[in-house]
Amino acid sequence: MENTKKLLLVEDSKLVLKVLKLIIHNNAEFEADFAETYEKAKFLIADSPEKYFAALVDLNLPDAPKGEVVDLVLQNKIPTIVLTGSYSEKKKDELISKGVVDYVIKETRYSYESAIKIISRLNKNHNIKVMIVDDSSVARKQCSRLLQKYLFHVVEADGAKQAIHHLVNNPDIKLVITDYNMPDTDGFELVKLIRSKYDKQDLTIIGLSGNGDTKLSSKFIKNGANDFLKKPFVQEEFYCRIMHNIETLESIDKIRDAANRDYLTHLFNRQYFCHIVSHEIELAQVNSIPFCVSIIEIDNFDEFNNVYNNYGDNVAFGFSKSFSLEFDEYLTGRLNGTQFVVFLHNKNEKEAFEILDKFRDKVKNISIYLDDNESSSISISVSISSNSKFKVEEEWSLNPLLEKCDQLLERARDAGRDIVVYD
Repeated sequence: MENTKKLLLVEDSKLVLKVLKLIIHNNAEFEADFAETYEKAKFLIADSPEKYFAALVDLNLPDAPKGEVVDLVLQNKIPTIVLTGSYSEKKKDELISKGVVDYVIKETRYSYESAIKIISRLNKNHNIKVMIVDDSSVARKQCSRLLQKYLFHVVEADGAKQAIHHLVNNPDIKLVITDYNMPDTDGFELVKLIRSKYDKQDLTIIGLSGNGDTKLSSKFIKNGANDFLKKPFVQEEFYCRIMHNIETLESIDKIRDAANRDYLTHLFNRQYFCHIVSHEIELAQVNSIPFCVSIIEIDNFDEFNNVYNNYGDNVAFGFSKSFSLEFDEYLTGRLNGTQFVVFLHNKNEKEAFEILDKFRDKVKNISIYLDDNESSSISISVSISSNSKFKVEEEWSLNPLLEKCDQLLERARDAGRDIVVYD
């Protein structure tokens, strides 16, 4: 994971450290450096503190029994989660006022899983953009500081007009937190404006207000907000509401993504591939950009599938891994059991031929395991069709290109397969 920031984990208990290492190894999408003492943590940080996106630290260490390690990591501007064996409201308030992100009481294995879950959340937050809308600069800065502590990318707006401007220029904003009382357009009206374009499944909105009106929460939600939070709020409540709404949005995204992908290879299925590539073709026509579409067919698939159990799934899965890796910068998909497809943006037929012929040669080195650990190699036939077949004045579309690829594959089969063909 070169150039990827790490977690700094400081814990003196060998048993706890072992459990945490196991959880990270099995579940986490990040790497970690480990320290069992204050001095080791200091040494690791001194090298380059910026290499750590977060720290998970034990409050009491043999050479730092009064929580000195917390001050150390915070002084180096590393977001910090504290592990502690005991709990008190006074200690919690003290840690929060110092600037720690969260704290976890060491009780059971679930506690450690919870700690790693918080770390994983911080790691994901880097890529999530949140907008704060409030006419009060003090209130905006307070919210921004809390969100930045959780590593969110924060955008600020002083009212509805600026908020809409930011949404247009930042279509990747996932969460809007808006105050109710604003001079130009109140929070209710802003929510309605946003909901006229963005569904709840695409953008989450949380309403805020210090107004004493108990009906505000229902009004916000009826106007299209996902949630409501009354000011003043405590950090933990703010964090829990944010996380609940972000994770709901992510769950919806996962369901959508699963529906758009082939169950075995996780490549885009035919329907979704055609949908997104059709949009790319429209842009290519407007900007006069060359492109090619290619269908890759696994040779003699049916013959082998009739002889060996599970041959089809083994081949499709094994091939898809190499295919995905080779064409990771392009749009790819699985058309059916034996055919895969790739959209080569900004490539003419000759350039596409060079790329695909090299891949055709590489495929012969893929080993597919059959029955009783017996392995076999495969070959592919490839067809290429490009936008050069279209006239400038006609509307470009994907279907004629796929049909042409199918015709060219017939020519490849007649020629003995294991070949790349194009007009």
